[in-house]
Amino acid sequence: MIGNLRPASDPEIERLLAHPAEIARFLYSPSTDAPDGVCLGKTWHAIHFALNGSRLGGDETLNFLISEGTPVGEVDVGYGPARVLRSDQIRAIAEALREIEPGEFGRRIDVRQLDEAAIYPGRWQRDGMDVDHVVSNYRDMRELIGRLAQQGLGMVIYIN
Repeated sequence: MIGNLRPASDPEIERLLAHPAEIARFLYSPSTDAPDGVCLGKTWHAIHFALNGSRLGGDETLNFLISEGTPVGEVDVGYGPARVLRSDQIRAIAEALREIEPGEFGRRIDVRQLDEAAIYPGRWQRDGMDVDHVVSNYRDMRELIGRLAQQGLGMVIYIN
């Protein structure tokens, strides 16, 4: 399960919510004018855990990787429907993430704890997955969300 974040304008989000069948084309069709997104790989769950201290729950603003946003219909884009966050939600998330520098974020991660809490993909210690990879993806995600907030854009979250 690979976590992905893709920029979207509020009008694009409204169109997708009104016409959910368009989501696959929006996400997967090559387009020269599509803005760059971020692939979190398999670190999306570890990022959520480090931000919220829980496997599934958390603060509404920082819980965005797991459950915030509006599902785009019932169209399965890999592992369930994509979810959209409008520009006002992105601004709130950017504000919350601004307080959590990558160095501080890295100190929140303990691979033993990830294994104990059954954080996807599991086997963190055995497979030699390290904190640096999670922090690098967090940094990319934080930069993307900050940029989207400045540009007044929203975002589509999906797992494939």
